[in-house]
This record gives sequence, structure tokens and C-alpha cells, in this order.
Amino acid sequence: MSSVKDVVDSLRIEFKLWQGLLLNCKENPDDCSQDDQWTLQDVLAHLTSWQQVTLARLVAARLNEGPEYPAWFPGTDPESDEELDQVNAAIYQIYKDHSLLETKKEWEHRFSEILLVCPLISEQEFSEPGRYVWLGEYPLVAVLEGTLGHHREHRELITGNKTRKIVR
Repeated sequence: MSSVKDVVDSLRIEFKLWQGLLLNCKENPDDCSQDDQWTLQDVLAHLTSWQQVTLARLVAARLNEGPEYPAWFPGTDPESDEELDQVNAAIYQIYKDHSLLETKKEWEHRFSEILLVCPLISEQEFSEPGRYVWLGEYPLVAVLEGTLGHHREHRELITGNKTRKIVR
């Protein structure tokens, strides 16, 4: 496991990489879709929604309470592709009428909140496995690692797709 500082630093870098990607996509957002089904706005809505879960967990840890999850979240992470598809469909319904600009602003706000809460939680609170009942045996840092990996995964899908579009 990486140190908490390394993970937070990596999240800051990922945030900057996304900001650069979004700036590059500003002129032609259609060229920055993830695939034939997910537009850039869909991806940002998806990430924004999952950031709500991350933030709920971080705030809960800070307050030493249970997380207050958003209404669309079933309370536990989906364990099957079918459950995940249902959750992603609910997210899509929430954001489908939002503009890319609205969604981008909310995504930036959520990401910034996560980065602001992290220094309020000690290294021990982040690192101790099983400390929070609602995380099972996982340490809180796994929540940060999850959001980092999730952002990397979607950024790489977009940049890989963008590269394929240019090569055509």
C-alpha cells in the first residue's frame, strides 16, 4: 500500500491531468467521448456521482459517523455487472439533462472537496484496516485509491479513444 501522502499527491496530479484533458476537449467535446455510448458529459457525470460516495466516506471518517450516501447509491458497492449497470443507469437519469459545463463545474467542485477533506484526516485514520465498520476490513486510504484508479481508467479510455479517432 502506498503512503496516504503519495495517494493524495497522485489525486492532485490526476485532477490536473483531467483539467488539461477538459481544456483540450473544450473545442470538440464529441472527439473526447469514451466510446460510442458515453459522451464526455456522461463520463464526468459518472465520476461526479462516484465522488459523492468518496466524499460521504471521507466526511463520515472525519466525523466518526456512518456515511450519508446520495439517494442513488444502494448503500453498498455493486457486486455484479448487472447491479453496476443499474447504478450507472440511475446516474445517467440524474444527469442526462445537464450541460457539459454544469457537470464539469460539479465534478471540479466534488474533486476539490475531496482534496480539501484529506488533510483533516490523520495518516492513522486512513491506514488502519477495519477502523470503519462500513468499509469492512479495508483501510480508508482504499477509498482514495479507488477514486484515483476510477479517474485514471476513464481518462485512459478517453485519451485512447481520442488517439484512435485521430489515427483514422
